Amino acid sequence: MNFSEKVDQFLETQYPGLTTSIYRDLSLNFKKLLEEGPFEPTERFQNLLAAAVTLENKEMSALAVGVLKELGTAEEIIRESAEVAGIMGMNNVYYKFRSYLPAESKDNYQRAGLRMQSLAKPVSGKKIFEGMAMTVSIVNGCPMCIVSHEKAMLQEGFTADQVHELARLAAVCKGLSALKKAHFML
Repeated sequence: MNFSEKVDQFLETQYPGLTTSIYRDLSLNFKKLLEEGPFEPTERFQNLLAAAVTLENKEMSALAVGVLKELGTAEEIIRESAEVAGIMGMNNVYYKFRSYLPAESKDNYQRAGLRMQSLAKPVSGKKIFEGMAMTVSIVNGCPMCIVSHEKAMLQEGFTADQVHELARLAAVCKGLSALKKAHFML
């Protein structure tokens, strides 16, 4: 089964019988983002895994892990793709706190004082890790991290279209996760 079929199977299993226009928009966007675009399939599914773990969406995470394994992705890269949600979750909470402070208070908090060694030499490589960090930062809505990672991504050779693609992927993952919760609440 190719990854396009796995995406279809995921959608059919997680949203059985759902035919609303909202589901249709979200599912078509999800399929398009995972089947085409400016990233190789491995990078698409690494970013999907980072977003899914951030959203605590076990089924979406399982889809990403399954496809990454099928693509022959090394176990340590899959693990890092999932764990980036942890280190960036910490950073996103801290730097979101900083972004809310009035200008006169920011000087009181010059240094985070949080260990972040894992950002220095990621297993996936700096460029790919920056993309996943951006995806998680978008899901978590941290303005300072988004600005910082967008700058780093462009310095690493990403295009504006690639940055935009990650924003769209994060948005659609968030939408599908919310739709799943709404579907089971009704």
